[in-house]
Amino acid sequence: MDRATHVFFDFFGTLVAYDPAVHPASRNAPHEFAVRTGADLDASTASRLWDRAWRELDDAARASGRECSMYEIACRYAELTLPTVGLPSAGELGRLVDEYLAAWSADIRLADSAAECLTDLARDHTLAVVSNTHHPTLVQQQLDRFDIARYFSDVVTSIEVGWRKPHSLIYKRALERCGGVAEQTVFVGDTWDADVQGPLTAGMRALYVGRPGPGRDAVTLAEIPELVRTATARLT
Repeated sequence: MDRATHVFFDFFGTLVAYDPAVHPASRNAPHEFAVRTGADLDASTASRLWDRAWRELDDAARASGRECSMYEIACRYAELTLPTVGLPSAGELGRLVDEYLAAWSADIRLADSAAECLTDLARDHTLAVVSNTHHPTLVQQQLDRFDIARYFSDVVTSIEVGWRKPHSLIYKRALERCGGVAEQTVFVGDTWDADVQGPLTAGMRALYVGRPGPGRDAVTLAEIPELVRTATARLT
């Protein structure tokens, strides 16, 4: 078995822990947007319409593999809240996205043992983040926030590539940009289809740090460096 030279990490749910709920508990940015733009909506209705906009575009992206952006979700929400007025300015829509993401990401925290894992592996491996995300700067902002950006040679995201994991193009793009060879690359993530099955199909090996289940043995980030270096039986 070839020695691993590259390790690719998923981000959300792998390197950071987060609440995947669509509506942040701390702030209802969609309702604030509705008030600013003159839509006669209460907070509950605004949340319901935001959820509808989110689900419409995210479900379509999941079905097609084509990533959608937070700006597109904001535009769809505006269409639902202001059907007879037309879309607000790009600045107003961008403000909605920024305020929503600020609230959504406020409670993100670095996963247990993430910093130690990265410090260890970065000594003798090339590391990269390969993540699905709706917003082009979100992952980098969080890497800077937790002071772990320095460990990674590149950040490859679905919104940039245009396709979300497990589409083959995002893995191919990551390998090309990082100078990696699939057979010498290990993918680490918490989502089975995107972070295990997709990388395996692309010729990489994979380590699963998500919720264990039948046929889905999980490891911890603390175990990753040794597993990467020794290619034990727990390395898929």
